[in-house]
Amino acid sequence: MNGFIEPIVGRYVHVEIDGEVNRIYFEENGSGIPLVCLHTAGSDARQWRHLLVDDEFTRHFRVITFDMPWHGKS
Repeated sequence: MNGFIEPIVGRYVHVEIDGEVNRIYFEENGSGIPLVCLHTAGSDARQWRHLLVDDEFTRHFRVITFDMPWHGKS
């Protein structure tokens, strides 16, 4: 059987926004210059998945995608 595991790491961070603690889910992959990707309204970080697995991008950038509060896994 052939296969591979993608090197993407997903985690939660707890941050205070306007006095309320929010649990924010983010994924990252790569190294180098941080590149933070913000999803569009009504979406989530999955729209950036293609960058997280792109060897050319992740060779030069630390790609970080996150779900805004009440979106995706946040």
